[in-house]
Amino acid sequence: MNRMLIPLVRTAMNQAMAAALLAVALVSPVRAWSDHASFVWPLLRSQPELIHQTVAAEPLGAFLAAQQTGITETLEAVESWSVATIEHYPPTPEELRWGTDHAPTTERFFAAIRVNPMLPYRLYVDLSPERAQPEQPPLAWYELSFLGGGTSQLAARYWALAPGEPVSIAEVIASANDEPDFGMDIGLFADNGTDFGQRYGFGIQPFGNPNLEYSSQAPFHMGFYHLDWLTRTAQPSLLRTYPLWRIALFGELAELAFSTGHDYWGWRFLGWGLHYVGDLTQPYHAIPLPGVDTVDALWSVVQGKTGELVQLVSNRHGVIESYQYQRLTRALEARQWSAPLLKAISDNPDATAVEYESFVMALTADSVEAAAEFDAAIERNVPSRFVSDPDFEWTGSGFERSIVQRVADEQGEPAIAELDAAVILQLARFSAVASRWISRGRVAAPPLQGDSP
Repeated sequence: MNRMLIPLVRTAMNQAMAAALLAVALVSPVRAWSDHASFVWPLLRSQPELIHQTVAAEPLGAFLAAQQTGITETLEAVESWSVATIEHYPPTPEELRWGTDHAPTTERFFAAIRVNPMLPYRLYVDLSPERAQPEQPPLAWYELSFLGGGTSQLAARYWALAPGEPVSIAEVIASANDEPDFGMDIGLFADNGTDFGQRYGFGIQPFGNPNLEYSSQAPFHMGFYHLDWLTRTAQPSLLRTYPLWRIALFGELAELAFSTGHDYWGWRFLGWGLHYVGDLTQPYHAIPLPGVDTVDALWSVVQGKTGELVQLVSNRHGVIESYQYQRLTRALEARQWSAPLLKAISDNPDATAVEYESFVMALTADSVEAAAEFDAAIERNVPSRFVSDPDFEWTGSGFERSIVQRVADEQGEPAIAELDAAVILQLARFSAVASRWISRGRVAAPPLQGDSP
């Protein structure tokens, strides 16, 4: 490309991509892929050892006090690996580093792993769909998060755990798998108006609106690892996404916990990491403009239609997450374990070992490859005013709860079948990578026949 054209291209791409990422970042994380506990449950229930074995709930402070030296070594290893491996990784400021020369408090730990310290990170469980509710009242959403809850979070589904209380491995994984969306990655940038964001070293928020509640978590939950040369050159801020770091961080903390007998925190850290793995199987989290190539994005700028393009992408993202959330939760509530969407999650396990970088690069490459057809299936089968009208705003439209019925009424059952097929492909991909991640955990061997449990 002529070097004199690069500044013009950069300006055009900045307009298109910045607007696109703002729209993507504003899609509410209370649907579909973000109801991660329900999302993973069909896979967990297919593994009896995870359902029937329990671990004792352990306060975080107890783990930190017992493993202060091990945590120091683990976080130093993750830091060195991240600096050497992850493009544009911002090193942890020296004054935040975990060590053995200070009290092993939760506040120091949250700073060392650079998460939002305003969450309680308490002992709790998101009950399995097959377990009867306890007699005691459930936790209120505000006891787990400072965020305004969505439909799934406001349902009575969370219960407190006492230290030492047994809880199934499956429920630890499922509960922790949802937790990063409680606000763990919100407010971490220097322009987010938080004191910890000023100290964490991530700089200014690379895309999205730093003043909006959910927007600041997007760079930690989206991974744009396969951008073309032109996009990378024109919009380098898109390279500042950090799910690979979170996956490696929580994977290594899980390994430490398992190796030192802190099984509860081994599974909880593994569940935290699984959240980011699941996010990256969503095509809209792996590519800024699914179904739109770079030339088309630039042409939309030339025509003054960037806003229209962005609105369509945002609407399709929101629509498919609402659709999938409803289809999955209805099958879960009815315990229809043979339903195709649930079987797509339970029937595609893989136990191949995970190496962080190659694992993430492969799964995001698959998400990028799936994006165009996924986007096209949404365009073909959803009522056009929801996904093809740039003057329509899906978020807050009031149609979120009725989208499945709207598709059936206006597009017919063949559209439901085609949308289900498109979603099933993504769920099968999720099943394969999620099972690989979960298999990193350590399940105790069952007792020999005739032995006492």
